[in-house]
Amino acid sequence: MIGSREWMTLSNGKLSFKEKVQLIKQVLIPATLSYSKTFSKQPENTQQFELKNIHIPDTAIIKEAITELNNTKHQAIINHSWRSYIWGVAIAQSKDWQFDEESLLIASLMHDVGLADHQAQYSCQCFTLESALRSESLCAKHDFPQDKTDNISDAICLHMNGYLFENNQHLSKEVLLLQKATSCDVIGTDLALFSTPFKDEVLAQYPRHHFNTQFKRLLKTEVKRNPQSRTALMSKLGLPMMIQMNIFKE
Repeated sequence: MIGSREWMTLSNGKLSFKEKVQLIKQVLIPATLSYSKTFSKQPENTQQFELKNIHIPDTAIIKEAITELNNTKHQAIINHSWRSYIWGVAIAQSKDWQFDEESLLIASLMHDVGLADHQAQYSCQCFTLESALRSESLCAKHDFPQDKTDNISDAICLHMNGYLFENNQHLSKEVLLLQKATSCDVIGTDLALFSTPFKDEVLAQYPRHHFNTQFKRLLKTEVKRNPQSRTALMSKLGLPMMIQMNIFKE
């Protein structure tokens, strides 16, 4: 599958012309429809969540993942990573999905470290692969189960696909949730699931710090570095405009 960790091993993150066409066909229409719904009127039966009820696993590997994220010193990305986990947990609850909290949190904390640490030199042609490789090193250091390590890595690599089909039996809930959660925080998809008080509470705890501007700047750097990446393709398809027009407005 394009964007998967297995695909990364074969391609190093570089899209062929055929893969670009295939990815556009797969994600453009569903992603656009999902984005358009963010401007619809909020339904009355929004889910009632409270930030205090979102469980944060307290393990050694989580603590080191937090350290790695904080070492980027990029506050907009740090807060985005935490919000992504929170949105992911809330989305899972709204769908009654069972998932591994520790794995989702590691993936959320690590998914953008390769993008935020743009001064670092790496040979792969996609920041998600760099982030995945760092997560794999972290997991190996803590003797994390290999199947969970592979799942985290896959989630990080695939989150940049723009859209993933929920009925794909080959995708774990953690993979689906990271993609949905990051999309929620970047362009506002699925945000209508949540009540205004919950959204306000999350944003108060983890402010955006001009995330729109900061993220577009990082994407621009990534496109320049890796012009054949999914980031470059998504940017051509209008991702920066979606970010600029999202309901967060900052």
